[in-house]
Amino acid sequence: MGLVGITSLFVALTAAYLFSAPDWSWKQFSFPKLFLVSTLMIVASSWTLHKAVQAFNNDDEKSLKKMLTFTVILALGFVVTQFLGWGELRSEGIFVAGKPDGSYLYLISGLHALHVIGGIIPLGYYYFTTLKKLKDPVKSLLFITDENYKRKFDLLERYWHFVDILWIYLLFFFLFNHL
Repeated sequence: MGLVGITSLFVALTAAYLFSAPDWSWKQFSFPKLFLVSTLMIVASSWTLHKAVQAFNNDDEKSLKKMLTFTVILALGFVVTQFLGWGELRSEGIFVAGKPDGSYLYLISGLHALHVIGGIIPLGYYYFTTLKKLKDPVKSLLFITDENYKRKFDLLERYWHFVDILWIYLLFFFLFNHL
């Protein structure tokens, strides 16, 4: 249900943009190139999280730790490149309180970044829990066979793929409507 609510929010925001955009001109500034870099990062983090879940299911502790580490780094990299992308906008004189097209870009990309940060919180929890549990051979065996943890890890993976696909949609939405 949460994913339906998030989807509704972003569909409503992009629809509001489309209905009010005919009076605007995006030609005044260039789209932040760092948003393209952040896209590569979130897509890569989605892949590494998928590989981490596979490693968990296959009892491959080494790959699990490695893929979770990559996922955390890429997820944080996504948020950092979003902030730097907003810096690109500011350097061109585009501010949150400026023209509506720039304001929408800040609003929608900012809300998405908040949803990614919301996913980083449980991702960080799973990362540190995994590292802690895998240090002890007994806890490691119980951890790898814990169905409850596996179910939650699968849900985290679904959420992460969702925010990945959502960002790709938003990126194409803005690129298509910016050109």
